[in-house]
Amino acid sequence: MTFKGTQIFILCLCIFFMMPLKGAYAREANVLKAKDILFVYDDDMTQRAYENVAAMADILTYMGYGTTYSTVDQSRGMLDKFDSILFYHEGDGINPVFLRELQGLNNKIMVVGGGDVTDIIKALKLNCVSFQVQDAVVRFSYAFSAGKESSGMLKAERATIVQGTFANSAGYIEADGKASELSVSADRFSCMGVFDYENDILKAAFSDQISKWKWPFENLPNSYPQYIIFDNVYPFFNGERLLKVVEMLAEKGTPYSITVMPVYRNSEYPAMKHFCEILRYAQSKGAGIILKAPMINTAEPSLEEVNRKITSAVEAYNKYGVFPTAIEAPNNWIHEKLGLDILRRFSTVILYTGQDRNNWSDIDGYNTVYSDGHHIIAPALLNGDTGSNMVNTYSTALYLDMNDDTGTIENQIKLIEDSAVPLKSLRSIAHTVYTDDRVVNSRGDILTLNGRVQSLQYTPFTYEENFEYNRGVVGRLAESMARENKRLLIIVSGISILFIIFIAVARYQNRRRFLFKSNSGQNTDKGDTD
Repeated sequence: MTFKGTQIFILCLCIFFMMPLKGAYAREANVLKAKDILFVYDDDMTQRAYENVAAMADILTYMGYGTTYSTVDQSRGMLDKFDSILFYHEGDGINPVFLRELQGLNNKIMVVGGGDVTDIIKALKLNCVSFQVQDAVVRFSYAFSAGKESSGMLKAERATIVQGTFANSAGYIEADGKASELSVSADRFSCMGVFDYENDILKAAFSDQISKWKWPFENLPNSYPQYIIFDNVYPFFNGERLLKVVEMLAEKGTPYSITVMPVYRNSEYPAMKHFCEILRYAQSKGAGIILKAPMINTAEPSLEEVNRKITSAVEAYNKYGVFPTAIEAPNNWIHEKLGLDILRRFSTVILYTGQDRNNWSDIDGYNTVYSDGHHIIAPALLNGDTGSNMVNTYSTALYLDMNDDTGTIENQIKLIEDSAVPLKSLRSIAHTVYTDDRVVNSRGDILTLNGRVQSLQYTPFTYEENFEYNRGVVGRLAESMARENKRLLIIVSGISILFIIFIAVARYQNRRRFLFKSNSGQNTDKGDTD
């Protein structure tokens, strides 16, 4: 091998050995960005276990915790940098190196899932025993705020039941004849023996336990509010119905918000103006206005194009004195680069659950959206029996349908108001919206556009009697065809009516002629008889 070839070979070896170090250094750097919780999970996971980890990671983000992600193998040398370690475990055994490192520390660890925790119990010298069940029907219950208990059951691949004497415990779990509390805590060890990303009760129980696990004081953790949101209200929505609901809510003093669809063209049309007049009236009565995120239908969307659409939509509403102060977006946007870039223009982000599978990934090593400092409002988790919200550990959105009749809406609102979760107005928090040409800041009844205070009071709109639509060739052709169709419809209707009249007259004449002949024949017969 030549000297030059030797140099190239050595360089390649250096690059090969430095690649994992580079990844380790990147993960180490991200630890400084998200130090609230180290979220550790098994190196080998089933698809369902991965979905569970994704759901738990989302909940931690909703709760506002900076979370670093790591497999058990990647966590070596990181455990001592965190006060709180969350471990999702579904396997039979636990890495002995992980156990030894954990044993030599004094940080607290919470294990979630149906994996075997016997080794952890022994390593931490706890006075309790654990039982692992597989492919069993698990029954569980949990009492949320105001002592209201929610219960359910599921077929679990794995579940763990821990029995013993505990400083704190909550809920109930039973499977294969074994029973204990759903969540238990002893010393620095906590355990929740079953979790399922499709079960709202277990997700709400997990958030409640995380809240208490992280709360440093003796009293109960802070309670977060819920927000009523009327979703997907379009400019061609029935104005009379919209106004009726707005007036009902204003009379009741119920705080709520309306999510409006983005409008990019024809915002000067009377229908859009009338829609915005009702929104302006609702806004003057305390309603919050939310902009629905643009739909992305292209394979390779451009950030600049999406931002132009948002700028156009915000401007369309602003010119009528309607000010969206938050964005409503699919949950997966907090995991995607494009989604994160779009959301950075809004301080308040309301999430909804889309139809796509959760695309969470640990590729960045931590929850990137946490660094952006958004006020995130996530979908509520509802009790299937009562319909009430079970979550007060982070801000939640309760989505209502404006198409429902007022009686249904009133009943839904009464259920929400009777809930132990506080109901608040979106106007009670500060918002900032950035577009290509404007900055909107608001809190309460004070709103500024590019630094100038805007009036939120309602004043009736004026309308042109003969609005010029300025349609193009296609529009004029369509309008002409519509007029011709109307004329044709009138002509056809007139001919049809005349035809029906002629048929009726003919039937009358025939009937009269027949009866006349019949009577004449009867009279002739009578004369012959006489």
